[in-house]
Amino acid sequence: MADSDSSRWLLNLQGRCLMTCALLLLAAVSSEQLSENFYDAKCPQAMSVIKQKVDKFVNADRSVAASLMRLHFHDCFVRGCDGSVLLNSTESMLTEKEALLNKGSIRGFEQIDEIKYELEHACPGVVSCADILAVVARDATVKLGGWSWPVFLGRFDGVVSFADEVNGSLPARLDSYAKLVATFAKVGLDAKDMVILSGGHSIGKVHCGAFFERLYNFQGLNITDPSIDPSFAAFLKKQCPQTNPLGFTALDTTNGTFDSAYYHDLLTNRGILQSDVALLSDPLGVEYAIKAVSDPQSFLFEFGQAMIKMGNAPGPAPYGWRKHCAFVEHKP
Repeated sequence: MADSDSSRWLLNLQGRCLMTCALLLLAAVSSEQLSENFYDAKCPQAMSVIKQKVDKFVNADRSVAASLMRLHFHDCFVRGCDGSVLLNSTESMLTEKEALLNKGSIRGFEQIDEIKYELEHACPGVVSCADILAVVARDATVKLGGWSWPVFLGRFDGVVSFADEVNGSLPARLDSYAKLVATFAKVGLDAKDMVILSGGHSIGKVHCGAFFERLYNFQGLNITDPSIDPSFAAFLKKQCPQTNPLGFTALDTTNGTFDSAYYHDLLTNRGILQSDVALLSDPLGVEYAIKAVSDPQSFLFEFGQAMIKMGNAPGPAPYGWRKHCAFVEHKP
């Protein structure tokens, strides 16, 4: 190996080691309640069971990785990280699954149920559904090229879930930068976290109808948003004709790989959702987008940091550990 190549390799290794140490330090101070080793004694095989299942799911369908990550987001932003997004509706309770922003747009419930079934067989009544979501989000990200991060464990599952709490709690596709910052602040995340966690769209897909205003009726004028790169707009119109609002398109140019290409797309006028493009309306958003493109490893590291913070959002009404993630058992 040439001297210059050896030097670059050592610098890269040193940089990654420093980032890993910083992640561990953040993990050590992030929460007194949760512990990375929470299940080591009661269910030592829990992490390997989850990883094996995630590997199986993503190997069969790479697009499911984004869905599994998204479940953790949608869980933590509504009532904290308590697994409430997984609950089915009952006669007396219309749950988060049925909310307009969730219905038909989030999936992965069957995969979570399968993981929970395996864990209940191995360690009955031990691993919470909320913890499963947190670990699955990490493992799905790593499976597609992201860096790992420590996941704190010991969350309680919630006992209730309300559809009417979703609107106003989740970020929405038309949100401005200020609105996004305010929404993330509700779960203890700052503007930097918001910009970094938006990079989760690196492995996502979106319904075509979610950006039809930009593509076909910008500001009600029946024109295409002039800020979109013309060649990209033409590509999107082929992917998403007006007759197919329920079709899908990828949210970045390397869909299926977790990387910083999402930010490169934003900086080259190839962003899709209005809320994505809004990141560049503030100097901080521009700064972090440029940083993510110029230093992709820094983005992978900082994404893990932000996920640790998000995963600490507490649920307001802890119940314990649900035996089935989709419903609540009545305790004697």
